[in-house]
Amino acid sequence: MTRTHLNPTDEFAALLRSVRRSSWRWECQGEYAVDLPEVERWLAGEPAVETDDDRAWLAHLARLRADGIPFQRVRVYPEPITEYIAWMRQAIGPNVAAGEDVRWLPERIAREHGLPGYDFYLLDDERVAILQFTDDKELAGVVVDDDPTVLAEHRAWRDTAWPIATPHAEYATMAR
Repeated sequence: MTRTHLNPTDEFAALLRSVRRSSWRWECQGEYAVDLPEVERWLAGEPAVETDDDRAWLAHLARLRADGIPFQRVRVYPEPITEYIAWMRQAIGPNVAAGEDVRWLPERIAREHGLPGYDFYLLDDERVAILQFTDDKELAGVVVDDDPTVLAEHRAWRDTAWPIATPHAEYATMAR
């Protein structure tokens, strides 16, 4: 059993690239600093700007799909939705097209089911990567854990959240 602290850039990217069987993400922060410039452009009616990081992520998703490795994400959202969630609902289309299976879950339902208030990945069903953020919504670090008890808890949360979350295609067409 190991618990490892990774820097949020190169080491974490390498960890995500090391996936062999499955990747599942629980995403529940209100917003992420990395996205805020794009949200501001969207609110101003300006076109999206695709970055090298965006292209690399889409290539990663396409590689996973080509290799038959599922990448699933549950995105928690408040009601009423924020401008950030409205942006994300339309901006996530390229991820879905590249092979990411995204589902949406209202924050109140997540709380009712005792789901966590922090982001994490389940990688190959054998490691948990817990994302740590600063008060400014910047990714500050990643803690990777393969303790069987920690894994069991995070698998149970996944198994609770996934079937009750709304698939992206359905959520994208829901009343705004």
